[in-house]
Amino acid sequence: MSGAAGAAHIRDMTAIAIAPASPKDILVAYRAEARAAAAFANVPGDRSLFPGLGIAPTGMIYSRGKGLQYHALNAPAVPLTPDVLEKALIEPLASTVVPDAKTWAKVLVMADNMPSTDFKALGRRLRISRGLPVSLKLPILTEALSYRYWLPDTLTETSFDDWAEAFNVKGPSVAFTMRSLIALAQAGTRPTALKYEVAVKAMEDMERKIMEQAAWGGISNDCYVYSMLEGFSAKANGLRTIDPGLLEMHVIDGQACRIVPMNSDSREFSASVSSPFKLKEGKKVRLTDGKEIAEVDLRALRFGAGALHAVFAQPSARGAGLLMVTRARKLEAKLYAVDGVFESFGSGPKNKRWLSDDVQKVTGREVPLDVMLAGAPTTD
Repeated sequence: MSGAAGAAHIRDMTAIAIAPASPKDILVAYRAEARAAAAFANVPGDRSLFPGLGIAPTGMIYSRGKGLQYHALNAPAVPLTPDVLEKALIEPLASTVVPDAKTWAKVLVMADNMPSTDFKALGRRLRISRGLPVSLKLPILTEALSYRYWLPDTLTETSFDDWAEAFNVKGPSVAFTMRSLIALAQAGTRPTALKYEVAVKAMEDMERKIMEQAAWGGISNDCYVYSMLEGFSAKANGLRTIDPGLLEMHVIDGQACRIVPMNSDSREFSASVSSPFKLKEGKKVRLTDGKEIAEVDLRALRFGAGALHAVFAQPSARGAGLLMVTRARKLEAKLYAVDGVFESFGSGPKNKRWLSDDVQKVTGREVPLDVMLAGAPTTD
């Protein structure tokens, strides 16, 4: 795209963003403008500040001819087998990168063709992995790159070749190209103050346990897996919400709220809030400026002069919260509030038969008179 054409395209996207019909339209325009800017610069633009790949990859899976190859990053490539794939799913700190969704689908077909009794429902585990907001054990490279960068709008985000073209890293083999793109997907910051490493480690542990547990059937086990899935999703979505590079975009869709503190005392402060506003009274929220984070209570919502205002508890004096609020009140820095969802944890199942905790049989059931007269049994 020429410089003049690129500039005109950006102006068009900006015009669309000025007066959209809904928050959804604003978000579409925001994405379009960001991708147009990447096209104008002729290189993918930064989108996230967090890495696209959560943990360091240990291996790759890619197509070769009609088969699939597993390539450990410190060893030669070998044909992918179910036992190798199973090990990749449950081995601690293992992360095996797949180039795109098309290759991932081939992996699933291979798993589905294996007897589940021999490989403990490998296909079932892969489907669960694909349903996660993001997988650390079996991430898809094009998705990790599209989280980390804005691809020029002349290229397709789901195309492995388009990403290689955009970064000009297409090499003599798929493995060579993948290594280059993996390094780009790993780029980003891992701020300790935002608990990035702690959250990612917890997610890796939880996903590994999910993959181990999902091999088995039964209602109680399914409940346990579902509970862990809920906890994993909460952590993953919460971590993405506080990504400093995505905060402004999340203000548009309501996952984050831009707040400007106003009146303040020793116990609480009020603030004007951005729209759409999705936080709820009586819930804990996180305040962040993109560098630090603090937990507070959202105590009340009030309407005044045709606008919504929120009342928050004052942050603890022990952390950076008070300074964040003070700087935002003086308009020296931006401040955001997000739901504290990423502190949700999966809970274990009750009445676990395999732990010798027998489920008690229900006895002494009382049957309503009308049911009894209708001929229903009255004993267990």
